Amino acid sequence: MKKNLWLSFGLVFLLFLGFLLAPASQTEAQNVIKWKGQETFPTKLPAYGPFAVGKTGVHAIAREWTEWVKHITGGRLVIDWAEPRAIFPPFEGDLAVGRGVVQIAVSYGAYYTGRIPEADVETGLVFAWPNAQVEYDCLYNYGLYAELKKVYAERNIHWYPLQTDAIVSIGTTFPAPTSAAIKGKKIRAVGIWGDYIAMLGGSPVPLPWGEIYMGLKLGTIDGWVAGSGTLEELKLKEVAKGIVYHPRISNAPCNLLINMKAFKALPKDIQDLLESTNRYVLHSLSHRWQQQCSWVIADAQEKYGVIPYTWPQEDVNKVTQQAADTLYPKVAAKSARCAKLVNIIKKQMKDYGRIK
Repeated sequence: MKKNLWLSFGLVFLLFLGFLLAPASQTEAQNVIKWKGQETFPTKLPAYGPFAVGKTGVHAIAREWTEWVKHITGGRLVIDWAEPRAIFPPFEGDLAVGRGVVQIAVSYGAYYTGRIPEADVETGLVFAWPNAQVEYDCLYNYGLYAELKKVYAERNIHWYPLQTDAIVSIGTTFPAPTSAAIKGKKIRAVGIWGDYIAMLGGSPVPLPWGEIYMGLKLGTIDGWVAGSGTLEELKLKEVAKGIVYHPRISNAPCNLLINMKAFKALPKDIQDLLESTNRYVLHSLSHRWQQQCSWVIADAQEKYGVIPYTWPQEDVNKVTQQAADTLYPKVAAKSARCAKLVNIIKKQMKDYGRIK
């Protein structure tokens, strides 16, 4: 009798426990928020050096951040990334996110400066930030982050800077120990980087990305402006003679664009979590691409004889001041807000003695 009583009690207890747990698991499943996003940069780059497949390129930073978000939210926010061009053209990330075509995108401000002129400042004025640490300082200590946040909010976008710490500079087929070497040379460069080449006396050439290799090989161009990763990814190490390692023109900061409605629909604790920690997490992830850039330069030097040039500090000071005096005003003239953002950058540079 007692045995049957205990069995009955145990059965009732298990049924009651199942009743409690079943709704909880269903609720948990219902609380998983799934976002659709699109990448902008290549995702299927080959492995090189110590960097495995899936761990090379800028997209690896976004993927690692995605895993961190899933982990830190206890699996409540999951992002499914589509390949570049799968949903919208890469140069229209701001439009797609703002209109809610996708909830999130990895993008680059230079792609849409015609629509958002302030993105010229976001992507880094020539010589403004020699590394990601200086960029971080300008964003969060000098107020640039708050101002750019407003720019994107007006377009229904919740914006985060995605620092890459890329080594963007001039690759060459000729010796370039000083800035004077650029004079008279044809350099593949566009936008403000093209203006920089013209400032040094060179001729900027708007050659399509896929034609840089043959352009260098055939002598159509004498050099190019891009991140040092192109030495590996476009195999430019096979035709290059040198690369200006210092000074960096830029460190090519990218961004994460999130639809404002989608962000505000997140539970408050997830919103607060992203707002309070993203600056640290995304900054720390920037080391991934910087390490790859440095490795690529070292490999190109060792195996192909590509010379990394470091310009004398006097030369660096001269061209930095020249850029601030001649190139920055062009960006500032685009709008009153652009002028305000340029002044923030100039204030930081003056405080650290980089310009007068």
